[in-house]
Amino acid sequence: MMQNRLIHNLIYRYHRFGFYFYAVKYTYQDRDRKSNRIIYFLKAIIYNLKLFCHGSGYYEYLEIPITTKCSLKCINCSNLIPCYQKPSDYDLSILLKSIQTFLDCICQIVYIRVLGGEPFLSKNLYSVLRVLVKSSKVRRIEVVTNGTIIPSDRKVIRILRNKRIIVCISEYPMVDRKKLIDFLEKNHIQYRIDKMKFWVDYGNIEKKNRTKKQLKRQFSICGHVCWSLVNGQVHLCPRSSHGTDLGFIHHNDGDYVNLLDSRMNVSLKRKKLNDLSRKKCIMACDFCDYGTKYSKKVPVARQIR
Repeated sequence: MMQNRLIHNLIYRYHRFGFYFYAVKYTYQDRDRKSNRIIYFLKAIIYNLKLFCHGSGYYEYLEIPITTKCSLKCINCSNLIPCYQKPSDYDLSILLKSIQTFLDCICQIVYIRVLGGEPFLSKNLYSVLRVLVKSSKVRRIEVVTNGTIIPSDRKVIRILRNKRIIVCISEYPMVDRKKLIDFLEKNHIQYRIDKMKFWVDYGNIEKKNRTKKQLKRQFSICGHVCWSLVNGQVHLCPRSSHGTDLGFIHHNDGDYVNLLDSRMNVSLKRKKLNDLSRKKCIMACDFCDYGTKYSKKVPVARQIR
């Protein structure tokens, strides 16, 4: 048991180091080209040191789903998108208000991923990217696409050229990505292909009735780095955010921070976010099989027939 816990702690530390590396890299990329490279690199290390030490207000990563509409229907979708019976865009006013509140509460975040569903199907994309690009607290913004949709909105195309935005194309075997790649290159938009050998099956969204000790162990297995913002609530993982949104998981106030709660000021919300990062387990751990004997490697993006 101690050996397993040591391994999980090392894995989590690896995640932290990875985020720290990219934070330094993104800060260095923003340097004045006339400045001394070595001095600026050392300054970037010092500037991001609080992130590595997990100082209050410094965060690694946040996912922002902007729609549940998708062009695919993947069996093992970690965001539970096929479970939405009536796919739609999330309310734009709630999205923008919660994003701005989150940015007001933090000092820095390494990168934010905008996803869905399929973000290129959403009318919210430009408005969300506009808010994120305006904030100097966000080092990098990633737009995650399955490669099936080519954006046509001129405002979206224009903002995607921003140097802090990169389009991340998931490598799915049944999708021809060439048209999208040609389009991005033609419009001078940064992109990256995320290669995937397999997915991990997180199990069905049913309560497992684990003990508190088992829940803590389940939580320790997970890297819990995939913070997720859904309907104004910041959760520690997509299974928690989407599971709660879908009604599979009962609302548990201690498992998320409601950024739209008017009874809390920014200071209190900042404290709540800090407390959330120190959680030892959440209710969603009772609805997840990650790391257990039931969690299997599965083919990438198998479709529901």
